[in-house]
Amino acid sequence: MSRPALGLALGLVLAGCALAPPTPPVTLPAAAARGAPAPATAAIRGAAAAFSAPERLHGRPALAALAVAQLEYIAVELPSGRFGDVGMVSPSLLAARDEVRGALGIPSTAPPQAVIDAMAAAATAPGGDPAGPAALPPGLFPLGGAEVWRRLGQLPRLPQANAGTLRALRHWEFGPEEPFEMSSLSRRR
Repeated sequence: MSRPALGLALGLVLAGCALAPPTPPVTLPAAAARGAPAPATAAIRGAAAAFSAPERLHGRPALAALAVAQLEYIAVELPSGRFGDVGMVSPSLLAARDEVRGALGIPSTAPPQAVIDAMAAAATAPGGDPAGPAALPPGLFPLGGAEVWRRLGQLPRLPQANAGTLRALRHWEFGPEEPFEMSSLSRRR
């Protein structure tokens, strides 16, 4: 490809990126925002606690569904810029969301707000855990509500979800990570 053609192609790609619409804001249902003064705080703390020790959620699919809703929320809200620059937290949360969606059979194209709403509705369905699967619409959950609910009740360790949510919690509680200076690795004489 010639240099002018390459420049034109690069310009078109960059223009397309600049015109891409931002991800619409999401909201967190009250059931997933309990225990903290703000929804973002509740979501970060709840998701980090859940994915750092998923064995505590075994047999408790409703709590796991709330953690998934919380992760979906922070994966959109923190990178949005509404909370300032979150640096490497953003790709960590996107990787976490992709891993969780893969484990539950949720398509990567599913709208985050739809996943949040469905998970919160299933977690708080009148009738408790037996009624939860019916709140998971087949169009959004191709494996079916019963299978997704079963998987929620047996969440395995999900390393990306654990790392991403803990990184988000650390950033939220203590601020940005300190930059690592490569020169600190050099030998001292």
